[in-house]
Amino acid sequence: MVDLVPLLLAAGVIVLWCLGLYALQRRGLLEPRGLSPSPPPAGPFLMWKTVRGRNLIDRLARPKRFWRIFGDVAILLVALTMVGTTVLLAWEATLVQSAAIRGNPPPPETLLGLPGINPIIPVGYGILGLAVAIILHEFSHGILSRVANIKIRSLGLIFLIFPIGAFVEPDEDELRALPRRERARLYAVGPATNILLAILFAALFSTVMVTSVAPVVDGVGIVGFTNDTSPALLAGMQPYTVITAVNGTAVHTQSEFIAALSAVPMNATIVVRAVDPATRIPANYTVRTQWNPTTQRAVLGIYAFDVSTDYYHPLTNPDKFDGVPRALLAFVSLPFSGRSPIGDPMTRFYQVQGPAAWMPAPLFWILVNALYWLFWLNLMLGATNALPAVPLDGGYIFKDGIESLVSRLRKGITVEARDRIVRGLSYTFAFLILALVLWQLIGPRI
Repeated sequence: MVDLVPLLLAAGVIVLWCLGLYALQRRGLLEPRGLSPSPPPAGPFLMWKTVRGRNLIDRLARPKRFWRIFGDVAILLVALTMVGTTVLLAWEATLVQSAAIRGNPPPPETLLGLPGINPIIPVGYGILGLAVAIILHEFSHGILSRVANIKIRSLGLIFLIFPIGAFVEPDEDELRALPRRERARLYAVGPATNILLAILFAALFSTVMVTSVAPVVDGVGIVGFTNDTSPALLAGMQPYTVITAVNGTAVHTQSEFIAALSAVPMNATIVVRAVDPATRIPANYTVRTQWNPTTQRAVLGIYAFDVSTDYYHPLTNPDKFDGVPRALLAFVSLPFSGRSPIGDPMTRFYQVQGPAAWMPAPLFWILVNALYWLFWLNLMLGATNALPAVPLDGGYIFKDGIESLVSRLRKGITVEARDRIVRGLSYTFAFLILALVLWQLIGPRI
């Protein structure tokens, strides 16, 4: 059952915010300061428009040859991302009526990429990651606008209570008059910047984790017990300890833990060794196991946590995930598997060592969590904006691409007929993308 309380609280805060914007707008206190609700008169977005910063964008745009080359690379990168993300959405659409997803359908708020509303996105890291992703996305559009000699009418920040991003407003008439290739560069550079930043932050995160974090003890952590009659709980085992041996068999990984339990006879009494990471003192427990008829193996009645750090740098051991594609999917899926942000009790199982050992542990975990969410939100923003659906950047690139293709295949076609074909195909793909997204909510519930 969906918990509506957080959603209702968020809606209430946004309603109060909108009422405040409406009152300030009526009193004429916003416009003199360059502020305006969007959509008027009450938001929920508040836009701060200014001409400050245009000189900075002009300076950044001076190496025009470099930016044109980058724009061409961006077109290719966005085209690949467009195809990959669309295929991924189509693949996910085939899975939504599986028993696992029907039993636990995604809540509607997961469609909104807003910190505090989407339960997957932590508020603090979400605001930081989203702000950085949107600001750099928009700045790259601004730079390519100036490379193409398009005037920037204004730029500024977007607020939804907190600053959630930025915008650059080029002259629309000049933008429409650009040659297709230059316009494609301008549109592509935003999502391409996000994709490249995602790769950079992912590399930094994984590098820090592989060089600075190790399990205190190899094994399987206990983060909780399944119920009050859990065999492990009745045996006196403690949460947040690490199981290192089962019935005399050493356990270093989760697969070894499962294999050891599979070798235990039905309803047997065994000895389980566990270590407290805080004291590193081992203890033995006599456990009367239960039998799971579904998995056909003994169970201890615990919620197990694989303390391996491979999840945070999966390309160092892709075989653990059955290959590189699944390793990358596991990395992107850390928030869905409960492994990001990394906090208590997970941090109890790890020790900070190597180059980062000088840093206070709380500060270290804030740093690595920030790096991961900068990766994740840049990836999500870049992949979403690359989709072939107007008004996304990818949608405009797709539309121009169709126009170019129709002009080549049907030479002599009238402008009206060409525009009708282009418009029809563009809107068809836009509605297809929307349907694929909505199907992930509707499919499991019918």
